[in-house]
Amino acid sequence: METALVSLICIGLIVFGGMTLSQGFLTSVDSTTSSLGEVSIRNEKIMRTELTSLNATMISSSILQVALENNGQTKLADFSKWDVIVQYYDAAGSYHVTWLPYTEGALGNNQWKKMGIYLDGQAEVFDPNILNPKETITIRAQLEPAVGDETVNLIVISTPNGVPISTVFRHE
Repeated sequence: METALVSLICIGLIVFGGMTLSQGFLTSVDSTTSSLGEVSIRNEKIMRTELTSLNATMISSSILQVALENNGQTKLADFSKWDVIVQYYDAAGSYHVTWLPYTEGALGNNQWKKMGIYLDGQAEVFDPNILNPKETITIRAQLEPAVGDETVNLIVISTPNGVPISTVFRHE
């Protein structure tokens, strides 16, 4: 009788342990599958996003203007989540790498803002403040210290879904 009771307890523990292990395994598989689905959706958005740099021009020694065209299939917005990084040389020859935050107000030192979104040269009227496919966005950045004369510099812009575009600009 004593061995039967011990055997029943052991069998119960084995069944409970097996069920616990299988539940942990199934939970792990479920979360992995869910994560793979999210990665797949993100990769699809990245593949459908394409920006082309039209030009980057120094308006003055401290103001840079960049025009980008959305050649992809994804609408882009939420400009405060875009990353704008400028690599440049100042008048003293010092090298600067600066991340610029977005502003909607007056443009301050080491900030950038959206100047406008255009379709075929005309200001957008459909979906305001959303960069639709085939539209062009004009971005203006104010740099401090000012960009040095006769320098070749770089601006890198990345959308919230992680698609970067970089372009070289010169200050004559």
